[in-house]
Amino acid sequence: MRETLRRSRSELGRRRTVIASADRVLITSVVAVFDSIGPLLGATTSEADALSCLKHTPADLLICSDQLESGDGPSLVRQARTLHPQLICLMLIQRPLRSTIEAAIKAGCNGLCSRERVGNGHLLRSIQTIESDGMVVDPTIAGVLRHSRLQRSRQPNVLSDELSVREEDVLRGICRGLNNQEIADQLHLSMDRVKHLVSGLLIKLGARDRTQALLIAVQNDLIDVPSRVPRWTS
Repeated sequence: MRETLRRSRSELGRRRTVIASADRVLITSVVAVFDSIGPLLGATTSEADALSCLKHTPADLLICSDQLESGDGPSLVRQARTLHPQLICLMLIQRPLRSTIEAAIKAGCNGLCSRERVGNGHLLRSIQTIESDGMVVDPTIAGVLRHSRLQRSRQPNVLSDELSVREEDVLRGICRGLNNQEIADQLHLSMDRVKHLVSGLLIKLGARDRTQALLIAVQNDLIDVPSRVPRWTS
């Protein structure tokens, strides 16, 4: 945890953060984490109060849960991104339902994490991954989407014919909640090569980012997700 805090200090030190959640224990926990790291501009329990705070402060990081005392997380993120298009939004999912997760992705979240995985430095590691990769979906949330996908009948999809084998492998990694470094390690590829494959993948899928690529993959039954990403030797 100390090492995570040390690595996160430089990133969070320049982030101006607003927190919103119906879970007051969660707010207290997140405030405690940020207290000695970066500027915290506000902590609220409702969508309206969070938007008011965002309107009157130069926030560039929003951490919210899907459940608020009034309003909801996806609606907050959608309106917050309208106010601040460059705002980074990390949502802590308390109700891991497919409908909630898809609504969060469509709203423009950069990251989705399970509420149960906030401790032990996971929240800070998620923010670090957003800084390096542009998005993060933790394995718990990715697993909910994969499970819901496998419950549906598989239909042929023309998009799958446009992806190369290695692009499919990278997409599998994204759908398992892996970051670029983890995908590179499992595929035995360089980071530059993985970034190039991700860029090509986004173009072919017509996705604005990795999070939307995950949603498109789930909605269109593009891949079968194995227990591990297959390794390449060349």
